[in-house]
Amino acid sequence: MDLSVDDLLNATDELELAELVKRAIQTRGAESFVFVSLHPSDFSDSRSTYRFLIGCRPEWCQLYNANRWYLTDPCLEYARSNTAPLLGSELPVRTAGQRRMLEVAAEYGFRSGYVVPVHTSEKGRIGILYLGSDLPPETMEAKFHEARPLFRALALELLEWSSRAVREEVMQVTGLTHDELRLLGLVRTGFTAADIAAELQVSSVTVYRQFQRINEKLNVARITAAVKFAEEHDLLA
Repeated sequence: MDLSVDDLLNATDELELAELVKRAIQTRGAESFVFVSLHPSDFSDSRSTYRFLIGCRPEWCQLYNANRWYLTDPCLEYARSNTAPLLGSELPVRTAGQRRMLEVAAEYGFRSGYVVPVHTSEKGRIGILYLGSDLPPETMEAKFHEARPLFRALALELLEWSSRAVREEVMQVTGLTHDELRLLGLVRTGFTAADIAAELQVSSVTVYRQFQRINEKLNVARITAAVKFAEEHDLLA
C-alpha cells in the first residue's frame, strides 16, 4: 500500500480521501469499497450519527438506501460486536432480507467481500470497511485475507479521519467550545457540579450557568443528555 497515514489525514475532503483509499485497495485486488462510521447505539432510521465514504457504483448506494437495508445490514450487525475481519462468505445471515441485500451487492461490485470492523474505545464511534471485487470468492477471498493487516490499518485511519471530521462539524454547528467539552468530559467521569467547581476554582453557580449554556446550545433539558449527545458525536474522545 503506497498510501501513508499523512496522506489520509491531510486529505482536504471526502472526494480526495475516497480516491486515495481506492488507489490503496486496488493494490491488493479490491475494486470497490464502502466505509461507514457510526455510534454503536444508533439504531434509528434517521442515522444521525452515520457517516459514509463511498468508493463503489452509486447505483448500489441508491438501492441500499431505497430498501432501507441499513436497518438490517449484516455487515453492520457483525461489526457492532466484533473486531476481527471476516470473509464475505462467512458473514452470518439470519434473514431473507439480509440474503437479498448481499445478492444485490454481488451484482454491484461485491461478488467477493471482506468486512473489516474497527473500534477505538468502549463507547465511541465504530467503523466498518467493506471491500469488494467482481471476481468470485474462491479467487479473491484468500487475497483479501492475506492483506488483512493493511486493511485493518486503513480502516483505523479512516475511523480517525471520520471522527475528526464529525467532531469539527458538530462543534461548528452547535457552537460548543473546547472548555465546554472539558466540562462534559468531567461530568461523564462522575464529577458533580461541586466537584467541577473545586477543580476549576469557580463557584457552583458558575458551573450551573455553564451547564445551562451547553444545554441551550444542544437543545436538551439536562446536562446528562448533553453528555450523551457528545458521546454519540465523538466529542469526548
